[in-house]
Amino acid sequence: MHTDFRFHPQVTQIGTYWGEKGHTELYLLEGDGLAVIDTGCVDAPERFIAPALKERGSDLKDVQLILNTHGHFDHAGGNASVVAASACEVWMPAQDAVVAGDLDQQFDEFYLQDSQLTDRSHMAEAAKADWKKLCEPSPVNRRLQAGEVLSLGRGMELRVVPTPGHTLGSVCFYWEREGFLFTGDSIAGGGSRPGGLPVIYHPQDYERSMDLVETLDINVLCLGHHYVSLSLPSESVKFGRIGKRFIQESRELARVIAGAMESAVDGRLGSPFLDAAVAALTKIQERLPVVLNSETGLPVDGGTSALYSNWLRYTGASSAFATRI
Repeated sequence: MHTDFRFHPQVTQIGTYWGEKGHTELYLLEGDGLAVIDTGCVDAPERFIAPALKERGSDLKDVQLILNTHGHFDHAGGNASVVAASACEVWMPAQDAVVAGDLDQQFDEFYLQDSQLTDRSHMAEAAKADWKKLCEPSPVNRRLQAGEVLSLGRGMELRVVPTPGHTLGSVCFYWEREGFLFTGDSIAGGGSRPGGLPVIYHPQDYERSMDLVETLDINVLCLGHHYVSLSLPSESVKFGRIGKRFIQESRELARVIAGAMESAVDGRLGSPFLDAAVAALTKIQERLPVVLNSETGLPVDGGTSALYSNWLRYTGASSAFATRI
């Protein structure tokens, strides 16, 4: 199966698939050597990266550098496999390095939430065991800082643009000369799966990140997934004004979610999360075709984080489970 798309002499997109519906986009960069932006889940290097390299007369052992947009399993879960094959370095945003290397912490910080919010904590250990099959802990050789410029050779200079929101450490890589922005999950549209919502853990940071991204001169937007939006097709490479429109719609959808939750809470500090979520989703469904789980009343395919993080924001709850959910 061919999943690679060369859309610039030095850039090839590599599509990877995992789980039942998972899909993550990686990017092969050809400077003085070979670099990859993100590595997908644990089996992506062998299943998807290696065949793409083979078509170019190369192999995994030829990869010299991994650049991660953030530390989540579907973007950094294959790092260790590539390192084992090539002895390459891994450069990771500083604030995401810990969770990329500690899978228990990553699961507890990002994915345990869904089980707790829906009174299914008894299923969490089994869910973690299944999840761990998708990734390995990542080594990190260099912790990237905002504003660094990474020189890859042959005119490829990537600026590290801080875009927290999806995670606190999320970054984009900006190739200013060509107007390329590699975003990972930093600009999330309406989510990567039809019927869901974007995965946003830090909504106020996300809004500021959209402000920053809109100041950049972008010709090509290189996304980490096939994100849905209000009016655009879900192709993950977007050119010219289509890319700019996607950024605008991502901002608009984040505001829809935040506004719906603010109205649902309406200053009531003790407003239970599930009650507020149901009320907010009624408003959100006026703009997005969210599909709800009949048992939980929450989106069936992702988006609890965007609801919950905004609930924390507007109720003033000081910790994840400070009040009865």
